[in-house]
Amino acid sequence: MRNAVKVGELIATTDNAAAIGEKSQDVVATSDHITAYLTARVTFLEQLAANAIPVHILLANFSGDAAWSRYVSGIQQVFDEIGLVCPQIGGSSESNMPTLQSALSLTMLGAQQSRTLYERDKLIWYTYGLPLVGHEVLAQPDDVAQLQPIFNAWRDEIVQQVWPVGSKGLQVEFTRLFGNQRVQSTLDVEKTAGPCAVILLGVNPEKEQLAQKFFTRNFEKLRRTAL
Repeated sequence: MRNAVKVGELIATTDNAAAIGEKSQDVVATSDHITAYLTARVTFLEQLAANAIPVHILLANFSGDAAWSRYVSGIQQVFDEIGLVCPQIGGSSESNMPTLQSALSLTMLGAQQSRTLYERDKLIWYTYGLPLVGHEVLAQPDDVAQLQPIFNAWRDEIVQQVWPVGSKGLQVEFTRLFGNQRVQSTLDVEKTAGPCAVILLGVNPEKEQLAQKFFTRNFEKLRRTAL
């Protein structure tokens, strides 16, 4: 598993956001809804990376009581996009001490799904989306890897492995996935991908042509050679 932890029979994934939101001293100004949506998006993609579907959600809200409903609506948008019922959301809000900047932490607990397992080297690997961060994510929403085609292709086992790319960038994930192989990509492999704006997808070699129908933008096949 990538950044997931097994808790009993469940898979736990988590992500957080700070200084992004509606408070005057936030570094990136955007709605609390969008902040929660992007945070939930990362946490959900980490569930798919572990071949799991969320069944419980825990929200830690450090932005005050008023932000809770806005955060919940952002989380629910993730599930609306992919056509799943949003699990019940529990958690707590920091209401005793006012904070100068926005912050939240989100944990999803998921049930692992029964799927055909392939070795990584037997899959055909693509990047989907562009590495974007901060204001770029808000300015170029169409270049952020979209949840619906990812989930649909994963559900249909066209995509066998979802591998989110976060703040450390593509090169770090290449090394984690492929070891000492040289990977060729036209993207900036050193740049942070923020809230998983770009995703690595391991495609079933027998369904590669079908994958092209799901991903019509910023979908690039990787070339790998031994060092």
